[in-house]
Amino acid sequence: MDTIKSMFGSLMDEEPVPPLHVGEVMSLWMLLTIYEEGQIVYKVALNTTTDPELRHAIEEAFKQSMEDVKMIKDFMIKEGVPLPSVAQGKPDSKSDDIPQGVKFTDEELANLIIGKVAACIALCGQAVSQCLRTDVALILLSSMGNLLKYSAPYRSMMRKRGWIKTPPYFYPPGGRST
Repeated sequence: MDTIKSMFGSLMDEEPVPPLHVGEVMSLWMLLTIYEEGQIVYKVALNTTTDPELRHAIEEAFKQSMEDVKMIKDFMIKEGVPLPSVAQGKPDSKSDDIPQGVKFTDEELANLIIGKVAACIALCGQAVSQCLRTDVALILLSSMGNLLKYSAPYRSMMRKRGWIKTPPYFYPPGGRST
């Protein structure tokens, strides 16, 4: 509670807000780049999958990503940070129009997306630990919370379908090995 009180207190006090440091700028810039490139991946996935549950998960990711992109962009513009350039978006297409050997399978799409989500969660955690400005930390924590909220049911869906990639189990020497 003291930490939360201190964080919100630093937002309310009269101290001048220092400029962003290079680490804060880099983290925000990288996160924005990953989110905007991720929107292209979501669009490709929506053009590819016909699975209703996966489609719903992708649509939710796309929608949440748009909200986080807006939050980060608005902040960066306000702070005078140049925005990253992003590749052109993808047009709508039908899954049946994509040849089988070219399009991703639903399992490949799910693992590609959850991998991007995991990378963003790690980036947010690392970036928060380097923040000196509370406002930047709160943006990153908010984004991280959205990613965690989104990833929980996603992993459940993947586990249910046998799509989740699990590393080998570790048993210490002399321990159980089944």
